Amino acid sequence: MTNTDDVELTSRSSLLRVVEETDSTWTRAASSWLYVVPWGMRRTLRWVRECYRDPPIYITENGFSDASGTLDDQVRVDFFRRYINEVLKAICLDGCDVRAYTAWSLLDNFEWSIGFTERFGLHQVDFADPRRPRTAKTSATFYRDLVRRNGFQPAAKL
Repeated sequence: MTNTDDVELTSRSSLLRVVEETDSTWTRAASSWLYVVPWGMRRTLRWVRECYRDPPIYITENGFSDASGTLDDQVRVDFFRRYINEVLKAICLDGCDVRAYTAWSLLDNFEWSIGFTERFGLHQVDFADPRRPRTAKTSATFYRDLVRRNGFQPAAKL
């Protein structure tokens, strides 16, 4: 067993005494640190409920980065569908008090460490044009419809 008192605490992970692990099967976004692990959202929400006596939870940003900036961003639609489904499971099956979920981000923007090279937005921004025109991506339509319906489209009856 390692004595962690002798470990130099130089990173956030070491300060929290957290071991960071990834699985090679997890989908990665354009951001090197961002893996797609929807079940982890539900697990984290359940952990917060159990450890902190069921506080209200506000998810203020959850999103997926890409480097292509494509308008038909089906991978982002799938990301939101899968993550929001796990949030719904945490609410309906686990009793978590989730009061809000906000997609990151409304617009492609400047990311502090990588500038304009990765895009999180539901709307594409043309940074080469001084007027910065915005164009809705497929994910913007998906998210708009989800919010408008206050949930997923009911499954078709066969």
